[in-house]
Amino acid sequence: MIRITAREEELCREKSMIIDHCRTTGLQFLGNYRRKLPVSMIRMMENALDWEHLPFVHASTFGDIRCIAQGKWGWRAKVSQTAVGAEDQVIELLLDRDRNYWATSIVSGPGQGVEIHTQASSLSDLEIEIDVRFYSSTEVPQNLLGIYVDVLTQQYALLYDEDVALMSGRQAALDDRERWAEAGSETIEILVGNVDMLAETGRCIVETASGRFCVRKFNDGWIAHSAICSHLLGPLGDSMINLDGTISCPWHGYRFDIETGENLDGKCRALQRAPRVRDVEGKLYLSFGG
Repeated sequence: MIRITAREEELCREKSMIIDHCRTTGLQFLGNYRRKLPVSMIRMMENALDWEHLPFVHASTFGDIRCIAQGKWGWRAKVSQTAVGAEDQVIELLLDRDRNYWATSIVSGPGQGVEIHTQASSLSDLEIEIDVRFYSSTEVPQNLLGIYVDVLTQQYALLYDEDVALMSGRQAALDDRERWAEAGSETIEILVGNVDMLAETGRCIVETASGRFCVRKFNDGWIAHSAICSHLLGPLGDSMINLDGTISCPWHGYRFDIETGENLDGKCRALQRAPRVRDVEGKLYLSFGG
C-alpha cells in the first residue's frame, strides 16, 4: 500500500485550492491536445473529481492511489505507476466548475513541474470539446520538446479513451435507472433460459422491469445478483467471482458479497436485492415473489 510522508502532506497543505488562471503566463507552453467527447458536461465534471477510478479504469497507467485531501475544489493524491521501476507521484487536480476548467499538476515525483490545464466547452447536451494544454514550470530543452509532447499526447489520448467508456456507461446506467423507476411493478417470475445452454458460459445478464441482474453458476448452483454497482452504477455483470465469494466493481474496485449483496469496504450501501433463482425441470427462472 502507498505510504504518504509527512513532507508530502506538508507540500499539499501549503498549496492553494483555487486555480490561478494567470499562472500559465509564467510557464513554458509545450503543446496541446484537442478532442470532442460524446459525453455531457455534468459527466465530465464528475469524472474530473473522481480520483478513485484511476487505478481501475486506467490500470495500464496507475497501480495504486491514496487520497491526501479532497473536496469540491478538487483533490490531491499519491499514485504509483505500472511502469517497471517508476517512482510514485503526488498529483493535484484543481477544479473551476464555473468555467468548466481544471488544472492537473505533478506536485512531486517523476515529471514534477508539469502542469496540464484543460478547458471544456459544451457543443450540445451530449457532446463537449476539450482543449488539453501542457505546460512546464521548468525549462524543457527544445530538442526534447517534441518527445515530451508526443508522450503526453499519447497518454492523454489513452486516458480519455478509457474515461469515455466510464462516462458513457454511467450515463446509460442513469438513463436505465430512470426508465426502471417509471416501469411499475415487476412480474412474479421471468424465464432466464435452459440450464444446459446457460452452463456453457456460466453467466447471463437479465433485463427486468426493476433492474438488471446477473445470473451466475456459483458453488454447484445458480445465483443472481444486481449487475449495477450501488456506488456510481458501475457494471458488475462482467466482473469475475473472486476466490472469497465476492465481486469487484471495475470502475472503483468496491467489493460485494455475491450472495448477500453487502458492500465489504464500508464505502457504500448494499446492492439492490436480487430475485431468487429457481431450477424447474432444466429451466432457470428469476422469482420475485416472497
